[in-house]
Amino acid sequence: MTFEDCRVPAGNLLGAEGEGFKQFLKTLDDGRIAISALAVGLSQRMLEETTAYATTRKAFGRPIGVNQGVSFQIADLAVMVEASRQLTYKAAWLKDELEHGRRSVAEVKQAAAICKLYSTEAAVTATRIATQVFGGNGFMEEYPVARFYRDAKILEIGEGTSEVQRMVIARNLGLPSA
Repeated sequence: MTFEDCRVPAGNLLGAEGEGFKQFLKTLDDGRIAISALAVGLSQRMLEETTAYATTRKAFGRPIGVNQGVSFQIADLAVMVEASRQLTYKAAWLKDELEHGRRSVAEVKQAAAICKLYSTEAAVTATRIATQVFGGNGFMEEYPVARFYRDAKILEIGEGTSEVQRMVIARNLGLPSA
C-alpha cells in the first residue's frame, strides 16, 4: 500500500510523528512473544497427547511408553516445553519491566528473539516427536498430531523466520553484520 501526498490529522496519528518504524519494531517484539506463547501451548498439547498415547497404546502386550526409545523422546519433549515456557515468561516479564522503565528495548528485543526462535523450533520438534510416537496414527486426521505439525511450522515462519531471529540475536550480541 502506498500513500502519496496523504495528510493525517495530528489527532489521528498512532504515536509520535517520525517514530513509525520504531513503533513497528516494538510491535514486532510483542508479536514474537505472543507467537512464542502459542508455540508453548502447542508443545504442551503435544506432550499431553504423546504421554497419554504412550500410556494407552500397546505393542507386544505392553504400553509403548515402557520402551526407552519412546519414553526418552517424551522426556526430551517435557524439557523443551519447560525451557520454552521459561524463555517466554522471561521475555514477557522484561516487556512489562520495559513499560515501567526498568529495562531496555535491547533487552526485550533479544529476549523476544530468543524465546521466539527456541519455542517455535521446539514446537516443530515436538510435533515430529509426537508423529514418531504415534507412528502411522500420527498421519491420521482423527488424531490431532497431523494438524499440529502444520500449525507448528507456520509459527516458525510468522513474525520473522528462525534465520531472522538468529540475525537479531547475533546483532544484539555485538557481532558484525553485513
